[in-house]
Amino acid sequence: MTQRHADAIIIGAGMGGMCAAARLTAAGLRVILLEKSRYLGGRCSHRKRDGFTVTTGAIMIPMGANSAIRQAFDAVDARMDMIETTGRMRYRLDHGDYDLPETGGGLLGMITFAMEGDADSAGELFQHFRDAIGVAAPDENQTLLGWLDEHTQNRAVKRLFQGFCAALMGTNLHEIPAAEFFRFLRHSSHGSRFGLAARGNGSLMEALGAAIEERGSEIRRQSACRRILVENGRAVGVEVNRSGGRSGILHADHVLSNAGPRMTMALTGDERLFDGPWRERLEAAPHDAPIIHYSFICDEPLVEDLHGSLVFGNTRNLIYLEIPSLISPVLAPAGQYLHTAYGAPSDAATSNLKEEAENTIHELEANFPGVSKRAQFLVRARHSGRSPGMHRWPGFMMPVETPVTNLYNVGDGATSPGTIGTEGAASSAKVAVERILNR
Repeated sequence: MTQRHADAIIIGAGMGGMCAAARLTAAGLRVILLEKSRYLGGRCSHRKRDGFTVTTGAIMIPMGANSAIRQAFDAVDARMDMIETTGRMRYRLDHGDYDLPETGGGLLGMITFAMEGDADSAGELFQHFRDAIGVAAPDENQTLLGWLDEHTQNRAVKRLFQGFCAALMGTNLHEIPAAEFFRFLRHSSHGSRFGLAARGNGSLMEALGAAIEERGSEIRRQSACRRILVENGRAVGVEVNRSGGRSGILHADHVLSNAGPRMTMALTGDERLFDGPWRERLEAAPHDAPIIHYSFICDEPLVEDLHGSLVFGNTRNLIYLEIPSLISPVLAPAGQYLHTAYGAPSDAATSNLKEEAENTIHELEANFPGVSKRAQFLVRARHSGRSPGMHRWPGFMMPVETPVTNLYNVGDGATSPGTIGTEGAASSAKVAVERILNR
C-alpha cells in the first residue's frame, strides 16, 4: 500500500498557495506546503535592502471582511498587521491631479475631472458605466477600448482609464475585456478596503505561515517540486527536491499548484493529459502580463502628501507610484523615503520590455524632474515569464480544476471573475478548497 503523507500537497507559497493551506488546515486537513525559496508570499513578500523593507511586488493588500485574503487569515486566527489606505488614490492627467474621495463613490468625479468639468457629458458617460456594471454587461469579446470608443471620443477619459487598468489590472485598454473590467468594478464596490502591511508583506505572510503550522500543517522551505505524480489520470503526490540535492516522494489525496497553469501542466511530465478544451484555452494566446518594478530612496518624498497611490494617465509605461515609508515609517531608516514605481508594457504580448522599462524611468523623470540624479535605486526589475509576471491577463483566466483528477491550480493564473492581484489569487484558493471539501 502506498504511504500517504498528507491530505493535500501545495506547490508554492504565493498568496494562492498560502490561502489554500490556511483554508484546508482550518477545515481539519493536514497540508504540506512546498516552497522552493526561503521566503513565503511570492510577489506578496519583501526583502531587506540596506535597512529598507522592499516589496517583491504587491503594495496595497485587500483587508476588508469580504476579502478572500482576510477570510483565509481569519480561518486560522492569523493577525493582519495593516495600515488602512482605503480611498487614498490620486490620478494624474496632463491637466492636473484628482484625489479620489476617501468615502468612495468617486467614479463620476474621475470622469468629470477627465472631461475638465463638462458635467453633462460626464453624467451621460457615467450612466453608461452604471448600465454596464448593473444592467447590461458588454459582450465578452469586446475590449474596454472598444466599449469606450462607442461612448466617448474624449482622449483624457481614455488616458484616465488606461492608467486605471494598467495600475490595477496589469493590462491595457485594448487588451482587457470590457465585461471583466465591469465585473471588477461591481466586485470592488462591495465594501472593499485596502491597506499596507505595517512591517512589510513578508512579515504578513510569515504570520499566516506560523498560524498554519500551529494547527498541524507543515511548510517546507527550499523544497522544489520536481514532478507531480499522476496515476490513472489522478494526482497522487509529488517528487520533491530539497536543498542539498536530496529528493523524495510525498503522497497525498490532493495536489494544488501555485506555479501557474503552464508550469503545472509541465510538472506532470505528460502534457497529453491536458489535451482538449483545457489546453486549447491555455494556448489560445500568450496571456502572461509582464511587470516593470523600481524601488528607490530619496532624502525627501517626491510627493509630500501621498499616503496612498498616484496613478498616471499622462504616460505610456509608468503606471503608479507609492511612498510606503510615508505610510509606515518603520519600512525605511529615519530621514529616508522609500518609493516604489511600477510600469507596464504598452502591449503585454509584443512589447520590447527592456526599452519600455527604460521609458518608464524617462517618464518618472518627466513627472519629477531631477529624480534620476537624486534617487538611489534599490531595485530595477523586469518580471516576465518564469520571473514571474502575472501568469494570465484578467478576463483570460484558467479554471482551478484541471483535466487531471484532484490536481488544482491556485494563484493569479486562475483567479475568480472580477478579482485581480493578491485578492484574485486568494479567491482561487477559496474556490479550489470548496471543490475539495465538497468532494
